[in-house]
Amino acid sequence: MSGLTANRQGFKRLFKDWIENPNAPHFDYVLVYDVSRWGRFQNQNEAAYYEHICEKNNKRVIYISQGFPKEEQELSHSIITPMERWMAAQYSKQLSEKVFYGSLNISKQGYSVGGTASYGLARLLLDENKRPVGVLKKGQHKAISNARITFVPANDQTTDIVKQIFDEFVTKWKLPEEIANDLNAYNISSPSGKQWHKETVMRILGNEAYIGTRIYNKTWHKLKQGHRRNPRNEWVVVPNAFPAIVEERVFVEAQQRLYWLVPTRWKKGIYAMRKAERALKQELHKLFLAQGFSEQEEIDEICRVFPILYGVTFSPASNSSCWCFLLPSQMRRYRFVLGVGIAPNREDPIEKVFLIPTKEFGDNDFQILQEGDITYTTYHLTDELQIKEKVIDILKEVKMAAA
Repeated sequence: MSGLTANRQGFKRLFKDWIENPNAPHFDYVLVYDVSRWGRFQNQNEAAYYEHICEKNNKRVIYISQGFPKEEQELSHSIITPMERWMAAQYSKQLSEKVFYGSLNISKQGYSVGGTASYGLARLLLDENKRPVGVLKKGQHKAISNARITFVPANDQTTDIVKQIFDEFVTKWKLPEEIANDLNAYNISSPSGKQWHKETVMRILGNEAYIGTRIYNKTWHKLKQGHRRNPRNEWVVVPNAFPAIVEERVFVEAQQRLYWLVPTRWKKGIYAMRKAERALKQELHKLFLAQGFSEQEEIDEICRVFPILYGVTFSPASNSSCWCFLLPSQMRRYRFVLGVGIAPNREDPIEKVFLIPTKEFGDNDFQILQEGDITYTTYHLTDELQIKEKVIDILKEVKMAAA
């Protein structure tokens, strides 16, 4: 058992059955091999606390490696013991760091360093030459240190269910609770073996493993010192680390839909959009005045119908950003629309501006742009002068449509 905490069965029995039990046979000493065996507590006061409990009950902890301290050695003993406690804690800390960096390096190569496969995926064992050996069953582990484990679609009912969930959410626009109800109606077990719930469906829809992305270090949980979620810039993200179950385009659209289903997210997005709208409206007012418009009512009307779309920035894989824009049917009368990428956590929420042909939206009325793609490079407006020129071009279309 890990010596990082007092939550060890033998350690707890020592206090319950012997140290603090008034009916236990009489004894004077608790013999411990050395300080590290008492515990590698990260807070050294914790080790002293349990020793103090022993002393309160007239039991003395003796470390065999130090021997019974003589009276003239009490001072040196009181100095050496806390130092050895610190060294015991440091040993665990250094060992934890070594394990962490080893896991980090393996994860950067796209391999698994432990844990179970996501629902619909299976763990595939690779030999030292990275050749497939076979799929590991639940509870099985690799036997050779330089072997590796990756993930592959399980190609069973669970894989089909994952595909079905994404299809119904993205293509048929079903809500997560509706999907969960459908799965329960067919008596299909959830990943936990129980009934499906809205939250279970949403976790699947947000899991990047289904587009073949390997992610490590999402959470911090070292040395039994609590648990926290790490910011994304500390994650190890390896796109295309293993075969995907879902196309990335479908996954991105699912994330955009999910964004607006989670209140804590969309409230930030709405606030950022309104802030961006106010800033853009002021700039458009100035530009329209410079173009000869003088009537405030006329300017307000043009701003109202001006084809601008807003999309919240999302990073589905690696660190490349994506934007999904939904086109209202009334904007199809224009050849182009202005797409504004919104970053909710920035002081200036306007992150990117795009000029997107309406014909590119297709029958589904949405367009996804991902940083680095050809469409992103083609439609991205890189400077203020370019944005101003394109806004004026759209303005001409708006005037013609209104005439």
